[in-house]
Amino acid sequence: MELTYFGALIAGLISFLSPCVLPLVPPYLCFLGGTTFEQLSGEEELPREVYMRVVLASVLFVLGFTTVFISLGATATVIGQLVAENLGLLAKIAAGRLRDRPTPIRLYYSGEVVRYEPPKAWRQSELFQMGLEHLGGDPRPADAEVLTIAAECLDRLGVSGFVLTLGHVGVFTGLLEGSELEPARLEELQDRVEAKDTQGIRRALSGVDLPQDRRDALERLATLAGGPDVLLDAAEVVADCPAAAEALGELRTVWEALDRAGLGSCLAVDLGEVRGLDYYTGLVFRVFAPGLGFEVGGGGRYDTLLGRFGRPLPAVGFMLGLDRVALLLARQKGAPAPPPEPVHPVADADLGSALAEARLKRDKGVRVRLDKHDGGDP
Repeated sequence: MELTYFGALIAGLISFLSPCVLPLVPPYLCFLGGTTFEQLSGEEELPREVYMRVVLASVLFVLGFTTVFISLGATATVIGQLVAENLGLLAKIAAGRLRDRPTPIRLYYSGEVVRYEPPKAWRQSELFQMGLEHLGGDPRPADAEVLTIAAECLDRLGVSGFVLTLGHVGVFTGLLEGSELEPARLEELQDRVEAKDTQGIRRALSGVDLPQDRRDALERLATLAGGPDVLLDAAEVVADCPAAAEALGELRTVWEALDRAGLGSCLAVDLGEVRGLDYYTGLVFRVFAPGLGFEVGGGGRYDTLLGRFGRPLPAVGFMLGLDRVALLLARQKGAPAPPPEPVHPVADADLGSALAEARLKRDKGVRVRLDKHDGGDP
């Protein structure tokens, strides 16, 4: 009889118990799904397919259904990554308990995230982040609203010199329209564009059925970064590609709105920002600031994600890594914070009087410690 997943979960729990405890587990638990107590205790051989499910169930049990990596040789497959992200949870909430809530829906969150990250400086698999998501509504105003709030958050935190670097994945995907690149070649091309490697882009496009003007435009993406003039240059580069031109027009609309809102000085363009093509569908951006050699946060538009949870809605959001923000502020502030003021003890024979005095001192910003009073019960 095939082992059910419910039985596998229980079997997984049992497999983590020590040999001293294992005999005490009620034997009937082990018969769930047709796995015998003798097989689990090692007295009988466990069929290979059952063994593999028990191992998987054990990992799932211990990790609490978060991200699981199954290594086969040198290949790692990520399972359940989306569930581990705060964004996946928000998407479920929007499609579930907020299903009847009219749009747009604005949500914010703060918490710990576990996700897969390739080994790289300051690429953390476990981190604390805060962010917000704007679900539904007109896409361009929503893009501008989210970017404005990101800028205001950094302003309120006291971050100086920050820059919001804007891109649009539609420019890249538009130039590749009809090329039908295999996934490995697409990933290589994406990496080379991100790395601003024009020769690498040329190599990645070798043998690809793509007109020469599109090839030239993809190479130019690696150099199209800077101020608002980049948008004018890019318009000439993608003029013969309607899909890419439309995406660029969306980005220009957002830029102009932010510029009129007084945020032009903290904006930059990077059309080589093409990360997350299987996730982002439009605007993408990263947040940089002097004092840190990597981004503080980022975000973008992901119009297809909520549809996977049963409620198709356009969506855009951003996050800030709290660890990175703390490190950035520490570096930008320079000297360490002064030592705290000394603690003033407060004591009185009458406990009520002591509490009243402590309250008055705290109202004036004095650090107090309520000492044991002399009268009455201790």
